[in-house]
Amino acid sequence: MKQTMKQLMKYAAVMMLAVTLASCGGDDDNVSSNPTISMSFKGNSSSINVPEGRVMANALQFTSGTIRLRQIQFQAETEAGDSIEVDLEQIVDIDFATGTTTPDLSNLVFPVGIYTEIEVELELQDEDNNPSVVIEGTFTDADDKAHPIRFEFNSGETFEVEKEGRIVFGEGANVLAEVTFDPGVWFAGVTTEELSMATKNNAGVIVISETSNEEIFDIVADGLDLATEIEIRL
Repeated sequence: MKQTMKQLMKYAAVMMLAVTLASCGGDDDNVSSNPTISMSFKGNSSSINVPEGRVMANALQFTSGTIRLRQIQFQAETEAGDSIEVDLEQIVDIDFATGTTTPDLSNLVFPVGIYTEIEVELELQDEDNNPSVVIEGTFTDADDKAHPIRFEFNSGETFEVEKEGRIVFGEGANVLAEVTFDPGVWFAGVTTEELSMATKNNAGVIVISETSNEEIFDIVADGLDLATEIEIRL
């Protein structure tokens, strides 16, 4: 893999990562319990306008796929200056269309406290030759003709999102951490002409990967730097 690609992927969120942290108090039975974090994932399947195209045409839409993680890490700084770290080290498959995770990630325990910063790190799986990110959809060209398209990425890079400010996790709280993957951000720099001229595999699919349509792949990598904007709501 090209070094520039590695550098971009290390510090950008893949795709546009939006983290929502929502806390709510527990009932009386949970007064003395630690907060629990539920991880929620969502893939943005809305149509993507492609530059230099006619109105109502030249659109990308990704509707299915899988993202495979090997580690999820929560790091937090308390008001007292202490560091808290919670790790989940296991293979997690995320369904791009539904956000469903295998296994379920709804009961990650986190200490009660008042925090000034929380960071979530997602590390992709890369211990075999299978892509860690595969999303599939359709490219509609200027003539309104639809072409199947697939984006593949295989790397163990880490993606980071963070929240700064006073964050309170009370006893028995249920905390929702929602991450949104947005291919529209990744492909923002790709033009109609580039996609129209892209090569297809024997099955007639436009594959964007390190070994197929490499120039488009590099543009998508550059676009990942645009995904550093984070939307956080408490």
